[in-house]
This record gives sequence, C-alpha cells and structure tokens, in this order.
Amino acid sequence: MTDRQKLQTTIVYVCLVFRTILVATLFDVLSPVLPLIGADLAVSQAKFQAFFSTTLMVGAAVFLLAPWLVEHIGRLRSVTVSAVGASLLGLLSAAAQSYLAFAAALLAMFAVNAIGAVGNRALMRDLLTHERYRKLFAYGQAALEATSIIAPLAAGWIAAVWGWRAMFAAFCMPLLAVPVLFAIFPPPAGAAHDLRPSRGTMSLRDLTSLCMTARIPLILLCATQGGYTTLLVVKPFLLASLFNMSVTEIGIVFAGFAGVGVIGYLCSGALMARVPERSLVAAGILCLGLSSLGLLLLSIIQAHALPVFLAALAAAQLGYCLIVPVANAWIMNVAAEYRAFAAGMLGGLQTLTGGAVAFLAGLAYNDSALPVSVVCTISTLVSAATLRRVR
Repeated sequence: MTDRQKLQTTIVYVCLVFRTILVATLFDVLSPVLPLIGADLAVSQAKFQAFFSTTLMVGAAVFLLAPWLVEHIGRLRSVTVSAVGASLLGLLSAAAQSYLAFAAALLAMFAVNAIGAVGNRALMRDLLTHERYRKLFAYGQAALEATSIIAPLAAGWIAAVWGWRAMFAAFCMPLLAVPVLFAIFPPPAGAAHDLRPSRGTMSLRDLTSLCMTARIPLILLCATQGGYTTLLVVKPFLLASLFNMSVTEIGIVFAGFAGVGVIGYLCSGALMARVPERSLVAAGILCLGLSSLGLLLLSIIQAHALPVFLAALAAAQLGYCLIVPVANAWIMNVAAEYRAFAAGMLGGLQTLTGGAVAFLAGLAYNDSALPVSVVCTISTLVSAATLRRVR
C-alpha cells in the first residue's frame, strides 16, 4: 500500500468514525430528555422506558437481517443511504404530535440506522489489520465519548430553552453530511480488495460456523451490554426521581459520565500493546462488579446516596471501556467476506440482549436502584464465568 493509499484509508476511517459519532449523539441527546418527552406525550415513566427498550430490540432484529441487504447493495452505499434515512426519520419524530406517531418514526429510525451500522462496522474492519483495528477502535470510541460530554449539556440547555423537539431536530440534520463526505473522500480502490461487497450468499452452514467460532466473545459482550444498557435507560429516571434533578442537571451528569468514558477508552487503547487482552477484560469485569456493589448499596442507604450512584456509574463506564474494544476485535477477526455478517451478528445480539434486559428492568422499575442492581450483578457474574473459558 502506497503512502497516498494509507492517507486515503485513514481519511475514510475517520469519516466512518464521524458517522458513528453523529448517530451515537442522537442517543446521547435523547437520554437526558426522556422524562421530558414522556411528560410531553403524556406517557408514564414505566411505559416510556419499556418503549425505548423496545426500539433497541427492533434495531437489534434489523441488525441480524441487515447483512444480506448490505452485501447486496454494497457496504459504502448502505452507510450513506441509511444516514439520510435516519436523519429524515429523526426529523419526523421531532415533529410528531402524538405518542404513536413519535413511536413509529423513532422505531423506523433505529431500523434504518441498523442497516448502515452493519456496513459501517464491516468497512472499518476492512481498512485495518486486527492489531490496528482494536487499538483505533478504542481511540475512536474515546472520540465518541468526548463528543458525548458536550452533547448532553447542549441537549439539556437547548431543550430547556426551546423544547426537546427543536433540540432533537438540530442534532438530526448533521447526518445529511455523511453522503457528501464519502463523495469527496471515496475509499481507495487498491487499499483493500474487500471494500466491495461480496456477490455470494453466505450459507447456513457458514453462518452456524461463524456463530460457534465467536460464541465466547459474543456471550461476553451480550452479558456486559445487558447491564450497561439497563443502566443507561434507567439512569435519567433515577436522577430525576431520587435526586430531583432538572433536565440541565441530568445533562451535566451525562457529560461527566462521557468524560469517564474518554479516559477509559484512551487507557484501553494505550494498554493494548502492553497488557494481555484477557487481563484487560478481567480488569473491566472487576469494575463492573464494583459498580453492581455500589448500585446495591444505593438501594439500601439514603444518606450520601448521590456520590455512591455517581461512583457506580463511573465504575460501570470504565468496565465497559476495557471490555468492548477487545471483545469486538475478537469477533471481527474473520475473513473479509464474513465481516458484514459478523457485524450484524455482533450488533444484533448485543443490542437485542441489552434492549430485552432493559425492557424487563423497566417493567420492574419502582423509583429505586434495586432492579438495575440485580441486573448488573447477574451481568457481571455471567461475564466472569465466560472469561474463564477464554484461553
């Protein structure tokens, strides 16, 4: 690969990370204003939590089916077209005046985004070797978390001044820049032969073999995601109900949460070449265990509860940052023609597990941290048991 091709490859990778950041920002700006949206649409907290978890599961189902579509239309094209579709559907959800209209538009947005996410993940792995991918994935996630420091603060402030509809519409529009970016910076033709979609159809036997090969990191990621997603969904409601925080204050907490994520991913990327992968995952599981303990303590004590909750959030974020880059690289370390299917399986099962667990926890929500502490404890135990099988 020539120096020019390496430069082109780096630029394309940055564009793919940028697309990931834009989509993730939509979740970041929605999370702190969920109580506000629920009140505006006259939906109970428990019902709205259940709905939001359902959108994650719908996106997960599309993740599992998307690889065949992505390989048919092309990985790059799926990235650009889905960005436009997600932006327009997000604008529709912001304009919706009823709960049903909002729910339908948001569900469709998650589904369309899932198709692009599969192509996005496959393209990112196409451009890099296993070693570079796991390291740059961690640094890319750090950049994403850095953006997440600003997004919740901006979301809370804009929503407080102009309402959540204007805020969400403003954050949806930048996605329209994605097709323009890839028109200006197309993938280099000779950088990787697998940037083009495979013309063959993956057989059931090959798919079964892929699932069996990746079963241990998949179980590890799904277990981790179950507790982490539940904590993300329930967090704004606990901050509002237990500590009487305003939308702006919740945004500040989310920004601090993202700041911990920046530190965690930077440390993960820097340690990749110095610490064995298994040791990084073990350290992450230890952090998840400390978080579970803090949440359990929060459900028991009343005094000094906020510092305990914030410490539990920080520990959960650090644990997630240490586990995800390694486990993700394990799963994506497959032949080029299988990467879209690995990405779909990874995103689908991970999101489906997280959404399903958060859905059940939402049904049991009772204005306390007890349901989420139980979920996070189970998640930590399953992750620890799975790591024992990693050689």
